[in-house]
Amino acid sequence: MKRIFSLALVTLLLAGCAAAPASETSETTSTSATAETPAADTPTSGDAQSLRPLQLGDEKQYYMDEMVTGELIRYRVADLVNHVTEVPCNVEGCTHDSESCPAVFRRGECDRVFVLDDDTLVAFTNNQFPETEDSLVVLLDRNCQNRRVAATIPNSCFLSLGYGASDCPYTDGQYLYCSGYKSGYGEDDALFRIDTESGEVTDLLENAPVQDVQFLGALGTQFVFSQSDVTYPEPTGDLIADAQAAPTGTSTHWLFNPYTGEWKVFQTYTSDDGSLTRMYSIIVDGQYYQADRETGSISVVNPVTGEAKLLTDQYPTDQLQDSFTIQDTVQDWLIFYAPSPMVNLQTGEVREKPNLPDNYWNGSGHQPNIYLNLGDTLLVDCRYEPYTRTVLGTDGTPYTIDTEHEYLGLISAEDFLNGVPNYTEVGEYTT
Repeated sequence: MKRIFSLALVTLLLAGCAAAPASETSETTSTSATAETPAADTPTSGDAQSLRPLQLGDEKQYYMDEMVTGELIRYRVADLVNHVTEVPCNVEGCTHDSESCPAVFRRGECDRVFVLDDDTLVAFTNNQFPETEDSLVVLLDRNCQNRRVAATIPNSCFLSLGYGASDCPYTDGQYLYCSGYKSGYGEDDALFRIDTESGEVTDLLENAPVQDVQFLGALGTQFVFSQSDVTYPEPTGDLIADAQAAPTGTSTHWLFNPYTGEWKVFQTYTSDDGSLTRMYSIIVDGQYYQADRETGSISVVNPVTGEAKLLTDQYPTDQLQDSFTIQDTVQDWLIFYAPSPMVNLQTGEVREKPNLPDNYWNGSGHQPNIYLNLGDTLLVDCRYEPYTRTVLGTDGTPYTIDTEHEYLGLISAEDFLNGVPNYTEVGEYTT
């Protein structure tokens, strides 16, 4: 996961820089401009329920998958109660390396699974493989078996990595929602609404008055999208100067109500007042946070009123540059990727977070990442062990790669916040 996670983090950082948020009473612009999707494309507003992000696990299990061969993928489950990781297969003597194993599937037939409820998992497959044409929504029992197709979407692609608000599916208790594309990866933006009972699928962006958007997450009963009209200077050949060159234009964050079809401007960031590059924004744990890189203020913005509640104006500005990003909320603390200080959500206190022992992978040390936040307990990557793997090149010649085995562990929120490495290991992470 560590390499994929790094790519996802880079994507978040880029989105945070180019499509940033507002400030205390909002130095950025919040307007009441609205537009509506035709009512026929939406359920009634009386059906509105809070949108809940689906996760890769819960207090009982955390779900992973791993490649078996070029076309076969195997599920592996971390049991967070009994602290073991195993293949969910009850076939005696099974080697778990062929389709005869109930935990093995062919790519395109299933994918990483999200916990839908106490009895059901859901997977959003993709059509990015040569042997697949359609994307599927697949329901499974909690043991990763009894796979059944709930919906089929021709020539489409889901964005369902599960690493943050912008790449996980959602549910309101009646429908599933997942962002993605139609007409192939990176083509026409889509927000798919799936009725798992009937198999009906609706693209809520198909007739939307706002197009060319990037999905950011959900706030209450509304989805948030970013729409950018930004121009970057022509490259000069000077790599440092080009990297520091500021874009010009405007980035608008929209609120979209899937029950009424209404689109409403939430925040606007523009190069005219410097907010385009000065401000940073991200959705974490159902809240819209924003930081001013110049003043050191961090706020949370109310999606109903557009008002920004100041958490602190004392955040070190040197920590708000470059790779700065918010990771999660742990108890009453807003946590950032190390080495940034944390902020108390109740008092606004800014405090250095004591580091846990570094994990060493990819040639350098990294603080443990939160894979699953269970409130008082967190699932993190707690240990790495180096090993040498032999793989085959495209011409069939074997060669070796120095890499690491990664292990997951449970840690209390209190120990995490205080840098105490009191882990309960649950097994090896696979992806």
